[in-house]
Amino acid sequence: MTERDIVERLHGLCLLADRLRAPSHRHTQEDYVADRDEIRDHARRFYRDLTGNWPGHEAGAAGPERRVRPPVPTAVLRHRERVRTAARTV
Repeated sequence: MTERDIVERLHGLCLLADRLRAPSHRHTQEDYVADRDEIRDHARRFYRDLTGNWPGHEAGAAGPERRVRPPVPTAVLRHRERVRTAARTV
C-alpha cells in the first residue's frame, strides 16, 4: 500500500466521520448507529490492510461481527414512493 493510498483512505474515513449526524428529528438513532458502524468497519479494514491483523483479534481469526442494517419502516417507503410519483407528474 503506497503512501498515496493511505492518504486517500484516511481522507475517505474523515469524510464519513464528517457526514455522521447525531440522532434528531431527521435522523433516527438506528441510522446513527448504522453510520457509526460503517465508519468502524472501514477503520478496522484499513487497520487490517496496514498491519495484517484485525484490531484486538488474533492473527487469522475472523473479522468483527457485523450488525444488520435495520429495515426501512413501511411508512418511509410509502412516503418516498409518493414523492417519486409526485415528481413524475409535475
